[in-house]
Amino acid sequence: MAARSSSTEDFLLLNGYRAIAVFMVLTTHVAFNTGEILTPVIGPLLGRMDLGVTLFFLLSGFLLYRPWALSAMADTRGPALGTYALRRAVRILPAYWVMVAFVLLLLPEIQPVRWQAWPVHLGLLHIYIPGFTIEGLTQTWSLATEVAFYAALPLLAWLAGCRHRGNATASARWQLIVLAVCVLAGWLFIVLRVSGAIGTSTMPGYWLPGFIDWFALGMGCAVIQARLTMAGAPAWMWRIRQIAESTPWCLLIAAGLFVIAATPLAGPLTFDPAQPNSLVIKHVLYGQIAVFLLLPGFLGRWGGGSTWAKTLRSPLVVYLGTISYGVFLWHLVLLRFVQNGLGFPIFGGGFWIIFPLVVAITIAFASASWFAIERPLQNWAHRQPRRDAGVRESLPT
Repeated sequence: MAARSSSTEDFLLLNGYRAIAVFMVLTTHVAFNTGEILTPVIGPLLGRMDLGVTLFFLLSGFLLYRPWALSAMADTRGPALGTYALRRAVRILPAYWVMVAFVLLLLPEIQPVRWQAWPVHLGLLHIYIPGFTIEGLTQTWSLATEVAFYAALPLLAWLAGCRHRGNATASARWQLIVLAVCVLAGWLFIVLRVSGAIGTSTMPGYWLPGFIDWFALGMGCAVIQARLTMAGAPAWMWRIRQIAESTPWCLLIAAGLFVIAATPLAGPLTFDPAQPNSLVIKHVLYGQIAVFLLLPGFLGRWGGGSTWAKTLRSPLVVYLGTISYGVFLWHLVLLRFVQNGLGFPIFGGGFWIIFPLVVAITIAFASASWFAIERPLQNWAHRQPRRDAGVRESLPT
């Protein structure tokens, strides 16, 4: 059963979502560091823009798993492990290493730096070893979690694709069952963590098991999208596509859920202790918001003429999505330099002065990172021959 191939152009809309996600993360960090999150009405909305991390996790699940989903349904060769590992490493590590070196060497407020911080942070191990939270690098917990997902994805893809290969409907059904189990496992881990059943350390709150449900939601959307490219897709999948193509309704539902997440129901905006149930509610709400927000990009008509699609496909938004990784890496340390340079203490106000400066400077640094490091290395990695690492064609790896 042949699948329609997808070009990069098909998924150009998702670059716009990357731009949304990264500037949500930047905004919430500026709002937190300036104390703007305590401002009535707008503060809670700014404080919940850490939703951007959820968007990134769903985007990764969708884009990275989709080739494996297709290969299982069509019983074709999936991504080669060697090629997959090379491209992921090149995508993430070099630009990250440059930023880490900059922070550890030049951020005055963290000097002197323990030598152990270098291998811990360069190796993305700081979410597993207590005592290595460093100013300017705190946002990289999600990058360490993302890399853990990269490592786990081939195994998850094998589990989800090992049955009913070549039978598109049965394969899609089995994949969705496996991913539903991942969602339930993620929720169970969160309940155990917030209840203290796995200890009182905060470190497990950054680990992959607590976020596997978000990745799995993106992977589930990839299964549905891939199945819709083949003949005979179930009617319920077409109904989901119809929902995705009702962009105003998807955005309205996402906005409504976001407003709920900005209430005390989802816990405090500061470091004040949160009730266990509020942490679970916030986590589940974020997953639901992300699904409805991303559905038009995952399952809608990418070349459509809706205002939303046109906005996300506009040159400026696409460019900001292209450099989004650099924005994510650099914005926090640059925020600290801007605050220090302007004489604003932490939580000392100045959001509307600091925010535009941080945006402008971060875009400049991210652009330099893209053109000098990321793009050349990615082009090199994609020119390398396929590295099959001895994997049989019948396996979805």
